[in-house]
Amino acid sequence: MDSSSCGDETNQSQQLRQQQVLADLTDWSLSVSERHTRWGDRSGTGDGDDVPGTDSDSDRPRTLESLFHFTTEAVASVFDADSAYVLQVDDSHDQFRLRAGVSTAGEERASSDSANGDGDRDRDRDRDGDEQNSGTRSADHAERVDEAGDRDHDSDSDEGGDKSGAGTESETETENGTDTTHTAHTTDHDEPTPIAVSNRDPIPVDPTTQLGEALESTEPVQLEELAADDRPPSAGEPVSDAATSGMAVRIGTSEHTDGVAEAMGEASTSTSTSTSTESPQGEGSETSETSETSETSETDVAREIDGSWGVLTVHTTAECEFTDADATFLRTVANILASAIDRTTAQRRRDEATSWADSVLDAAPVGITLVDTDGQTVFANRRAEEITGRPLSKLQTFTHNDERWGLVDEDGDPISFTDLPFTRVIETEEPVRNEVVSIRRPSGERVWLSIHCSPLYDSIGDLDGVIYAFRDVTERRELESRLEEILGRVDEAICAFDEDFRYTHANDRAEELLQRSREELLGEQLWEAFPESANEDVVRNSFQEAMDSQEPTSYEHYYEPANAWLEVTIYPSETGSSVYFRDVTDRREYQRRLEESNERLEQFAYAASHDLQEPLRMVSSYLDLLETRYADELDEDAQEFIDYAVDGAERMRQMINGLLEFSRIETQGEPFEPVDLDEVLEDVMRDLRVKIVENSADISAAELPRVAGDGNQLRQVFQNLLSNAIVYSGEEPPEIDIQAHDTGSEWVISVSDNGVGIDPDDTEQIFGLFERRHSGGEHTGSGIGLALCERIIERHGGEIWVDSEPGEGATFSFTLPTRLDTVDVASSNSGSEAVNSG
Repeated sequence: MDSSSCGDETNQSQQLRQQQVLADLTDWSLSVSERHTRWGDRSGTGDGDDVPGTDSDSDRPRTLESLFHFTTEAVASVFDADSAYVLQVDDSHDQFRLRAGVSTAGEERASSDSANGDGDRDRDRDRDGDEQNSGTRSADHAERVDEAGDRDHDSDSDEGGDKSGAGTESETETENGTDTTHTAHTTDHDEPTPIAVSNRDPIPVDPTTQLGEALESTEPVQLEELAADDRPPSAGEPVSDAATSGMAVRIGTSEHTDGVAEAMGEASTSTSTSTSTESPQGEGSETSETSETSETSETDVAREIDGSWGVLTVHTTAECEFTDADATFLRTVANILASAIDRTTAQRRRDEATSWADSVLDAAPVGITLVDTDGQTVFANRRAEEITGRPLSKLQTFTHNDERWGLVDEDGDPISFTDLPFTRVIETEEPVRNEVVSIRRPSGERVWLSIHCSPLYDSIGDLDGVIYAFRDVTERRELESRLEEILGRVDEAICAFDEDFRYTHANDRAEELLQRSREELLGEQLWEAFPESANEDVVRNSFQEAMDSQEPTSYEHYYEPANAWLEVTIYPSETGSSVYFRDVTDRREYQRRLEESNERLEQFAYAASHDLQEPLRMVSSYLDLLETRYADELDEDAQEFIDYAVDGAERMRQMINGLLEFSRIETQGEPFEPVDLDEVLEDVMRDLRVKIVENSADISAAELPRVAGDGNQLRQVFQNLLSNAIVYSGEEPPEIDIQAHDTGSEWVISVSDNGVGIDPDDTEQIFGLFERRHSGGEHTGSGIGLALCERIIERHGGEIWVDSEPGEGATFSFTLPTRLDTVDVASSNSGSEAVNSG
């Protein structure tokens, strides 16, 4: 670059002006604000302090838009330029958006001189190089552009380079007929004035122009350099085609602004240093200063900045060349802008995140308050205001142990200072959960709260306060109190435990059966209160099973202190369990006697049937002998009589065998085990194969389940039902269908036929002993098959029934437990084991 500089002043004055502009820009950029106000300031207790980022004299915010306006005016003033612009590029680098600019072109003025009423105002042309006047000029710019930038503040929120189409308006402001954009520094030509940007269309990015090239370069680009490359020197829109000299520099931004701010500070310092050490005498001193500035540019400022936000450009129509010091100055200005943009963008994002978090807190269904380490309330959401009955402005006058709270614990006793949740969190830095306390509202009404308290830490990890989250549980406590009264009056004993098996409730009947008072039980751990129960597998295993499966579990337990058998049912939950128990000593005694009676009855039935077999065999034998020896001597009537006698003896034998089999269902049954009903049905159909073929029976079956049961007895059920369906099919070939349906708690097995059907009035009595579906001699049978089926299904914990109409066929259905483990195998096997052991 040539040693001569743009502008009409000496190098020393030029550097002083640049230094002043950098100082003003730095001060301005550091005070730029997004003016975000948090919703949480609902207290109305503001103290009237100045808002950060405002001019304390005029109370006008310093925004990015006003910073851009000030920058273009200041840069144009420093270089006595005809135009200066700040251009923002879109994400795709296809279009520029004009953010601020000044120009002497008449068509680009924001307003005409005539609109101001003093268009013929004299413009000073003081160029005496006085250092004091140079400083005053930049200050005048700062005061004036404060007003111009204020009008475009609303566009600041898109500074991250994420929007490009929308513009903001910057119009020249007038006060009492005076043009406030008038600058203190004057030139021989029309002075550049701010131009309107809101009505500007996006400008296409042309990489062959100076602006397009500067966007991709880390070094300033001069208009003259394009001409040196044998290209037509074109700056590109919005620069006037009349511009003959100019410099453009990229404005680069980054998510991390520290490096940019550091570069800005170092460049400013280097400029100040070179200015203070230069000699005002002679050309040699000027050359030394220029060399030092150039060296500073290479070592401290020339660094790559992540991302291209846009371009800063300055142009003149007069012939002039820009020095290395000018390039350093312009690049430092661009870095200052980049730093302000980064800082404002980061602040906007923080404000958006804060606003989002504040909105979430405000919409939370629980009360939330923040208390500092001194115990002073500093924040409360709307739900907290509702629960406490106090607005935020009032809550901010409360400390955590304020007497106005009227704090009491769950038992209604005042809480000591050391037991307060806040005190415990501050001392231990551990959260306090599920603490139930009560506070008093201003009306005197008591509110019960379930409180969670957790410590809060600042950015360096120091304890910064406590956050409270609480729910209003007043209604729940009232319901619990009423429920406790009701439970105290019920006949069953009821106890409640927390997740550690500590007693939280015991009604009157529980006190009576356990022979312990409520005061002795509450808060005690089950296994510590009753260590003997802890050693009994059935008790401990039942509790553990209930909690693990989260399903009700029952067991019976002999409680020696009360000399009673207790039936206990455990209902688990995620927070503990409820236990219902009752005295079943009388029932067990009755059951014992009933079992003894049944056992004697079964023994009698066995003995009776066994004793009847012998005379019956004798009758049958002699009838056979009579028929064999005297067959030739007997007439037709005698033969008929003998046939009747033989048939009666056979039916008697079947009845005795059926009665014997019926009596052995409980005592001679096999232990329950998983049984595949498909396999059972295949065995039955194999045994009935001859009868099925003879009657041309058509049998269809769906897939049947696996159940817990006695395979032989379930085989009897299917065999009896299929045999009856074939026998009572009527004149048509039997059609039999077998289905299975899972209700969730049990299987329903159905056997349907197309037979003669059953009168609905007889559907219950046919399951009795020696009851037959149809009377008379049309069909043979002992009349005990369905009674056997019912007894077997009852042993398996189910029931059996029939749906039918005469002539419409019949559907026999029975149920079996769905889960293999729902059948009490021990009780089902006890009878058979007792008989087998005898």
